Amino acid sequence: MRRKLTLLAPLGMLLVACATSSPTGLSGGNDGPSEGAGNGAPTGSAGAGAGSSTPEHTALDDRLTDYSEAYRTASIKLVRALPTMGQINAIATAKDKKAAYETALDDLFADPRFDASMVKFWRDAMRIGGDADMDAAPVLAAKIMSEGRPYTDLFTQASGTCPTFDGTTNTFADGDCQNGVPTHAGVLTNPGVMKQFYSNMGFRRVRWVQETFVCTKFPAEVVASPKQIDGKDYTSPWDFASVATAPIDFQDTSAVVCANCHTTINHLAPLFGYFDADGQLQANISVMTPTAPDPVTTEMSHWLRAGEKTSWRNTKEVADLPALGKAIAADPDVAECAVARMWNFTMSKEDIVADLATVPDEVLGAYKTKFAASGMDLKETLKQMMLSDDFTKF
Repeated sequence: MRRKLTLLAPLGMLLVACATSSPTGLSGGNDGPSEGAGNGAPTGSAGAGAGSSTPEHTALDDRLTDYSEAYRTASIKLVRALPTMGQINAIATAKDKKAAYETALDDLFADPRFDASMVKFWRDAMRIGGDADMDAAPVLAAKIMSEGRPYTDLFTQASGTCPTFDGTTNTFADGDCQNGVPTHAGVLTNPGVMKQFYSNMGFRRVRWVQETFVCTKFPAEVVASPKQIDGKDYTSPWDFASVATAPIDFQDTSAVVCANCHTTINHLAPLFGYFDADGQLQANISVMTPTAPDPVTTEMSHWLRAGEKTSWRNTKEVADLPALGKAIAADPDVAECAVARMWNFTMSKEDIVADLATVPDEVLGAYKTKFAASGMDLKETLKQMMLSDDFTKF
């Protein structure tokens, strides 16, 4: 097991993650990583007295760079295999160990086994995989990474959205999704995803998008100053009355304020409601409303009051799934989530949503900047993390 010194966010900070649009639970950032400074991790001044000119010595200051050990760890992560002693010693005996390590790291990223590792990573992150239909979404994400294309293609790609992966040869093959969609929007129109997350009123599909690509649970939108509804905090920026009251009362406040989450959810769910239980697009809404004693086919009025428009977020109307894909691609919280997932993969942390393994923004800030500067190349961002002090120092 890799031994790393990491800075853990306080428990209170972790709990806040459920009610914030940021997977870090913090705001702000730093200017970026610098050589020997731990790439954003505090290494000196924390805890020093006000006005003190001598930074406090911490355990992080005792770390030593070991590129051979870093390469060993990178190999296990990127190709799921140990390097040879010859490869390790080549770095240990190189005149420029850092350059030798970076060259070896490039070889790992170019290894076909890296593609297999990323397919596995995205299967886990997306909570889907297995047969060809179920594999298409994680394979698309891995293929985009492998080719160094913008991460946003995952939501905007209009064709070739159901590629396949041969685990024997570690190769991708192009493929189109066949589920009746006239214009695809990356994984948002994927038949396997629609089938796997079929549910009443399409709510599991909406939750999948939120938790996988924004890295937070609902509520997704929270105002700074809540309103009082029936003596309870209403925290959503939406008009409270924008969601339906029948046959399910989404304005109910008897236990919790349902609209805190459902004002966002209900403006998204209709976009996914036309896919049936097999992930095929239908002309009519194909999800059910759980009424007693028998469910009925959902109608638009079951989600929203008359006149409401489907939206990604409050004030961000989207008429269809391709428009939704563009809105998601433009959302900085989505980019931050992708970077945070790469950091947790690099540092062997647990899932950012299920396990509340959030990452302080002071750690992610530099990588978010690099991610944007690279054209949202997630593979390049992962490489920068594995070149950082936090990965190469022990």
